[in-house]
Amino acid sequence: MFFAVLTSISSAGGNMNCPDCPDWSNFDAWWARYHKNPAAAEPSTPQAARTQAVEARNSSEEVEVERGEYPVASILIRPGDDLEGRVLLDARSPEDYERGHLPGARNLYWRSLRAGDVLDLEVAAGELRRLGVNETDSIVVYGRGDDSAYLFWALDYLGHQDLSLLDGDVEAFPEVGLVQNSPEPAPSNYTPSLRPELLVNESILKEAQGSVRVQIVDTRSSYSDRAASRISNSMYFKPEEIYSDPEARTLKSPEELDQLFLRRGLEDRMVQIVYGTPEACGLYVALKAMGYRATVLDGTWWKRTEFAVSSLS
Repeated sequence: MFFAVLTSISSAGGNMNCPDCPDWSNFDAWWARYHKNPAAAEPSTPQAARTQAVEARNSSEEVEVERGEYPVASILIRPGDDLEGRVLLDARSPEDYERGHLPGARNLYWRSLRAGDVLDLEVAAGELRRLGVNETDSIVVYGRGDDSAYLFWALDYLGHQDLSLLDGDVEAFPEVGLVQNSPEPAPSNYTPSLRPELLVNESILKEAQGSVRVQIVDTRSSYSDRAASRISNSMYFKPEEIYSDPEARTLKSPEELDQLFLRRGLEDRMVQIVYGTPEACGLYVALKAMGYRATVLDGTWWKRTEFAVSSLS
């Protein structure tokens, strides 16, 4: 079954030489292909909200960022929001989880989903089945910041429709009572439905290098790492800049993010390829909340490609 899911995306691309690549010559249509939700009767679901925000950003009219409202607010959960009926996934380490977690939360350590330094689809699907997660569940992810953002992106890529992220470090909200008892759900038959536009492979990176529709963004904090090796034509974005409180990992307001992205030269009618996981996934969430079309390059495999350059002599 899972092999069939992987095979199904091989014909879902943008050109004959790279079947899983976006069609950069008509990217709006290609993107919309993966962001439609025909089953939704009205734009009240998270997926429909995402589609609506992207369509608004692509329209000829300018989009006003209303005070206090993110264009795609449905992906963010704040303390005090109703969590009744939602599946909570704790992205922290098992040790942190055991010291205290939200009532009913299930532990899905973000590092456990990876083989080497990239997402392992087989393992991720197996873990979701083990934890009793179903495709129709309303999921809220939380953790310490980058770990929860990575898990959010991974579930987004796996095709989960009803998906949100707790804005900030759970420990920054003392009013939220933590417990130590763990739920024991029955295993599920979770089957991913991959969204190929959310993960960059070597073919996509090659196509992106020649496109004026793409911005490649390096989020790695280490200057020495960036100097030693980076993707050609990439810009640097300090990941801490998106947070109003870098310790609590709460996002800046929509107005602040709008101005920040504008100052840093990020354009909402382009595609942002962010790399430097897991930090890149925090920027992915912020861009997504603001209605941008971000995608993630996971891992460091790009260092072995022709697109890696160095600033060192």
